[in-house]
Amino acid sequence: MNGRRRGIIRLGGIVQGVGFRPFVYRLARKWQLPGIVYNDVHGVVIEVEGKEEVVRGFYAALPEEAPPLARIIRSELNWEELRGYREFTIVESEAGERPSVLIAPDIGLCAECAAEQQDPRDRRHGYPFINCTNCGPRFSIVRSLPYDRPRTTMARFAMCPECAAEYEDPGDRRFHAQPNACPVCGPKAFLRLADEIANPAGLKEPLPEEAADQAKVFARARELLKAGKILAVKGIGGFHLVCDAHQPAAVEALRQRKHREAKPFALMCSDLAAVERYGLVDEAARELLASWRRPIVLLPKRPDPEQPLAEAVAPGVDTLGVMLVYTPLHALLFEEGLDCLVATSGNLSDSPLVIDNAEAARELAGIADAFLFHNRDIHNRCDDSVVATVAGGPLLLRRSRGYAPQPLEYRRALRSVLAIGGDQKNTFCLTAGQRFYLSQHIGEVGDLRSLAFLEEALGRLAGYFEISPEAVVHDLHPEYRSTKLAHRWYEGKLPLLGVQHHEAHLASCLAEHGVEEPVLGVVCDGTGYGRDGKLWGFEFFVGAPPHFARRGHLRYTPLPGGEAAIHHPARMAFAYLWTAGGEKAVAAAEQAGVAPWTAQEGEVLRLQLPLGLNSPQCSSAGRLFDAVSALAGVCREGHYEGQPAIELEARLHKERPAVFPDDRYPFTVWEEGGGWVIDPAPLWPAVVEEASRGTAAAVISARFHHTVREMILAGLECLRRETGLQKVALSGGVFQNRYLVSQLHDALTREGFEVLLHRQVPPNDGGLSLGQALLGDLLLGGGAAG
Repeated sequence: MNGRRRGIIRLGGIVQGVGFRPFVYRLARKWQLPGIVYNDVHGVVIEVEGKEEVVRGFYAALPEEAPPLARIIRSELNWEELRGYREFTIVESEAGERPSVLIAPDIGLCAECAAEQQDPRDRRHGYPFINCTNCGPRFSIVRSLPYDRPRTTMARFAMCPECAAEYEDPGDRRFHAQPNACPVCGPKAFLRLADEIANPAGLKEPLPEEAADQAKVFARARELLKAGKILAVKGIGGFHLVCDAHQPAAVEALRQRKHREAKPFALMCSDLAAVERYGLVDEAARELLASWRRPIVLLPKRPDPEQPLAEAVAPGVDTLGVMLVYTPLHALLFEEGLDCLVATSGNLSDSPLVIDNAEAARELAGIADAFLFHNRDIHNRCDDSVVATVAGGPLLLRRSRGYAPQPLEYRRALRSVLAIGGDQKNTFCLTAGQRFYLSQHIGEVGDLRSLAFLEEALGRLAGYFEISPEAVVHDLHPEYRSTKLAHRWYEGKLPLLGVQHHEAHLASCLAEHGVEEPVLGVVCDGTGYGRDGKLWGFEFFVGAPPHFARRGHLRYTPLPGGEAAIHHPARMAFAYLWTAGGEKAVAAAEQAGVAPWTAQEGEVLRLQLPLGLNSPQCSSAGRLFDAVSALAGVCREGHYEGQPAIELEARLHKERPAVFPDDRYPFTVWEEGGGWVIDPAPLWPAVVEEASRGTAAAVISARFHHTVREMILAGLECLRRETGLQKVALSGGVFQNRYLVSQLHDALTREGFEVLLHRQVPPNDGGLSLGQALLGDLLLGGGAAG
């Protein structure tokens, strides 16, 4: 056959739902190679026939010319007997066997589809569900693998002849775009006022007149927004609660109805120009905003916007959380004079994101004035991701839409485990092969709805990839709901491994970087159950996973009222002063007029602390920030997690005080039990004295941040002298603090340390399950299954 051979090419990674088969079709035509391409449970299979050197050239071109959203992780080329292909075709997908293909995350609206939606001459002009192989829903609509229309929630929408022709045309941008649709054959949106809904169960389809005139539906939605109304809008991964960000009354009403007193709202802007009217956008932020992932990006507030946003959008902070429009439906909510909307998660406090029409009508009835529904089902709920930039790279604060369920690739094969995560900012993690499959954001594991969401998401992710874990890993805290769930669901069925909270944080950072050799680790967060039964949160470790030795910590102080103290920074200020100097230190703050606690609180605490009543000992960095925030007069009551620390840092950024980097408060370091203790006692008289003199909170904040930086440096220098180790990993929720991370990264680098920061998962508890998974793998034998 003139030297011809049949090459069998198998590709794994993100190669389904990203226009890969159409790309292969065009590339094969370019190389004049007949054959076939199809999806299977492992990825994409390509068969081509031609001279060996031509086939090898085609094979080499695949990763070089692949679509921008594709990610080839594995590839192989094998040879078999000729079949006599005459042309190149795309064939139906194969099912069966265990899946190893990846599911693409949902992809933000591409420029081509956005232009078509705005073009009056285009047949999809104004259509809220326009998409192509380069954008649109993926994970949120997938029911099973391989990724084909019949296995998604688009299965019920039969393509019209024009859409079918596009789908079959290799030269068309919608060639094999599984969610392909148009106004004739695709999903439709419809609007209902809240007081018009008598039967939530009947909210499945639009009225005929709405289906026929989608422009009227969105014109009415924009009218309501401009009139100051709150809309519940069904998007790609769930509902948003939306209002005009410029209207104070609308934003305040949303706060009151959602019982969200202070936590900043996320914003959605029509385009980058709109973003720049309200926030300061550097190149790194611009790249994140415009990326196909379209996360919420934290930006410094523009100090002098021409048209200011409502103050209640983001009170007490110096940043805005902004995302660009990422679905064609959202794009239709904007027009001239309506360029920035509040777009906060459509849920009740600490409950999962609402995804079903009837559920939204019931759950959000007391919040929304109107509902913008559609009739394309959301199979996998997926909240918006949140990202900041720090030390020259991204810092994920929430990893969900646009990222999940894309796995993290590891350097070796992993034992198959399920890591259940923590109670707050929950995610879970499954491992198989060389991959960590981290779930979308689950949230607070509190009420029955959250538990049902966790169970549902876990069942689906394990089902997609047919993962059967060998063991279940959970937090060491016996009272964590996630720990109790692990025992309830798996006790007697699978081995249960409890791992310490802060060791899992450290392992999470190491897993990102593929590090298993000995390191120094610093973990700073709120609180986590320690191996001594106390509550840890400012910890120094030495070792290699899975065995870390705790070699230093912040001095213990009581946590009055236990976890309730998290919401009462003033109590923490009292507790730290009491620990440092007893009644004398507390009385000094009261006499100076800077005591943030009430007289009644002071009476109770004076009785409670000496007796140790409901006052567990803690070494928490988060509570240290709380105490300084309260004494500086910044935040005396916390309404959301981390508020005192967030607002303390915000003062620093907003007012930019003239404080030298080495200007800090005193502290001491002393040896105890073969380790080191950082004692903040000397800083409290200085903070009280400055607050009493009326020193600006921004100055106190700057000096305190510098003090924490130096505390960490001092602890690490002690450990480096002992061990000779210079590689240090930083993890825990406190390292969401951009100023502290930037200061610390620069200082450690100057001192010759190699610094590992989180870049792919959050440093907070949203990344905890990744570390649990690595520890579980290693405790089971570390890659022996591979």
